Amino acid sequence: MSLRVLGRAMAVTAAVVAAGAALSSAGSRADAPHISRRLHVKGLDLRYARAGQGDPVMLIHGYGESLVSWQTVFDLLARNHDVIAIDLPGFGLSSKPSAGYQTDSLAMIVIGALDELGLSRVSLAGHSLGGAVAAAVAALAPGRVRSLVLVDAAVLVGPWMVPDTAARGTPVEVVRAAIARYQLLRSRFTSPHAPRWLEERPADLDYLPAEDSAAAAALEAVLREFDFAWLTRERAALVHSPTLVLWGQFDAVVPVGEGRLLAELLNAELRIIPRAWHRPHVERPTLTAAEIADFLGSH
Repeated sequence: MSLRVLGRAMAVTAAVVAAGAALSSAGSRADAPHISRRLHVKGLDLRYARAGQGDPVMLIHGYGESLVSWQTVFDLLARNHDVIAIDLPGFGLSSKPSAGYQTDSLAMIVIGALDELGLSRVSLAGHSLGGAVAAAVAALAPGRVRSLVLVDAAVLVGPWMVPDTAARGTPVEVVRAAIARYQLLRSRFTSPHAPRWLEERPADLDYLPAEDSAAAAALEAVLREFDFAWLTRERAALVHSPTLVLWGQFDAVVPVGEGRLLAELLNAELRIIPRAWHRPHVERPTLTAAEIADFLGSH
């Protein structure tokens, strides 16, 4: 993602902030079918949602997002599974420490969350950064992961590590700061709240990441500390779970070629979501949920 493209994206974001914020706050708590819950792991307060019965599945969101990005997929999978969606540290309504965002560290937080929930073995589905975390859990604790679904996973290359950034001589730190700023601004209309879907405490509904200095610091800290190229060949050899790689056909953040490499590295099945970009679980949630459910049902 070049700075020119990022600049245009930020301008568009600024233009729709007010309308988006109004849309994301619409609805009433009485309409919500789910209730926001809390976990305490390694001194951190984590928000999660849970519904359904059957084999457990945990959904892990991407960078700059929250568990609400999974809401349609969550409901479709909950027809036949015990589904848990969680806010990682630094995102959504979970704690936002100033550090501790290494890939291994976030994977251990997920493992701790599974312990707190009493889940010895689950299927994991992760998007982008969340896909990297899910892959790390599968490598570090293979006995805990029944099956693995990686959705446009940023686990082989960082989203700023692109040729035209290097060619322009733009320092990586500048690109990281711009990405973090963009995501903070974007959070005004990709809200961590979904009042018609997830009931929150009134005080929590007032929370806006764009107005939280800790959220801004966390977004930059993640980009400093998280290893988006964590999945080396040696670590991939530690992943023994059946794995599905799902990818948006037109993903420009982590191109589909990365998905093909990832599927080859993990000896995984690759399925392309047509007419989708970097967020197929948001852009084409029904098809994405169907692909995930089909894969989980076959394993």
